[in-house]
Amino acid sequence: MGVPKRIRHDGPFSMDLLNDPYGWSLSLLKNALVWEIPRQCITRFVKWQYGPTKGTKPSDKQKEFFDCASSYVVSAVHAVVVSGLGLKIMATLWDAPSFDKFYVNELTKDFDVINLIERTNWLFFGYMMDDLVHVLWQYPRLGKMDMVVHHLVFIICAIYAGGTQIYMFQFSWLIVGEASTPLLSAKWFFRQLASANSPTLIKVAKVLGQGKHDSCASAAAALELFVAKIFIVVFFLVRVVAYGGGLVHTAKHLLKGDFAEIPLMPTYVVLSIILLGAGLNAHWFRFMVMKALGLGKYRPKKE
Repeated sequence: MGVPKRIRHDGPFSMDLLNDPYGWSLSLLKNALVWEIPRQCITRFVKWQYGPTKGTKPSDKQKEFFDCASSYVVSAVHAVVVSGLGLKIMATLWDAPSFDKFYVNELTKDFDVINLIERTNWLFFGYMMDDLVHVLWQYPRLGKMDMVVHHLVFIICAIYAGGTQIYMFQFSWLIVGEASTPLLSAKWFFRQLASANSPTLIKVAKVLGQGKHDSCASAAAALELFVAKIFIVVFFLVRVVAYGGGLVHTAKHLLKGDFAEIPLMPTYVVLSIILLGAGLNAHWFRFMVMKALGLGKYRPKKE
């Protein structure tokens, strides 16, 4: 039997920018607001709860907290949601027929999983577009150029793969990589609490078994180190091992000719973007390892 023919499935969450630009734009707006509305609500709550007294100006640190706290909270929530959905998609497709992993075809029977993938893609895409606006607006407080590139890479991939309904299994292990993000949010909040000299840090350190501390500074240092260790392990598992395994799996099926029904241009674009994402992950992982081991510019200076 040859390669099954590629078909289009027009479900409730399908992307079709070329034939339905109005519907596509409306869906983008809805899915961006899913994340923007909670972001604005959290910002207002933080300013109301922790803002300076009337007649006084906030310090630079306070202003940074007011402006960025909501982004870190929403980022963590988004990461938990999409990585969980990514695991569900991966588990559903794990034993699916080979071609059903890569494109909608004439033999595809489970359109429920296609609808789930497309719904997840819209949530992911809406967040990336919304967050990119905030990253650029507050540059470089929420991330530097590597973060901008990261967002652009996955935005293009979400549009292209979603519009052509291809590479569903690759999408699952790509978004599972977001599982490491909540730990970055935790580190940021620990730093903010340390700047505010909050006694909460001492309590959190004790609860997490990070020793007894007399000062917020030492508690913050212990907590950051604790989270950093977990982050490196999680990052390695989801963005090195799972991502690398996904690349090997993709290369295997590419060489077998299983993507023959997928047009060459989408294949080149999506696979190039995935390789660029792998390069970014390698860059970040190298940076983390060098920092953890005290190598290069992170080598301790002699007195």
